[in-house]
Amino acid sequence: MNFVNIPLTDTPKSSMITLMDRDIKLETEKLALQLKYLAAMEGLTITKVKSLVNKKYNKTDSNRNLSNKLRKKTFRVSELAEIADVLGYDIYLYKRS
Repeated sequence: MNFVNIPLTDTPKSSMITLMDRDIKLETEKLALQLKYLAAMEGLTITKVKSLVNKKYNKTDSNRNLSNKLRKKTFRVSELAEIADVLGYDIYLYKRS
């Protein structure tokens, strides 16, 4: 397996997204930045992603609500799953070795 690390900022290696055929390892400390990066990879903004989530899941949450949750790291796993879904990703849990 070949891994390609893409730095999101000039920070240590722990702040990187690891890509392996578009598999993404999300890290809690940089989750908001990583989600914005994934959206950008799909040609979307977080605002557009939230609009797509609202439309698909019949919600009325505001963009500010999502921004606050991302900043405070208080969003639910179900919200992450909805964002991943509209971006075309699935979430898998792997046992660390």
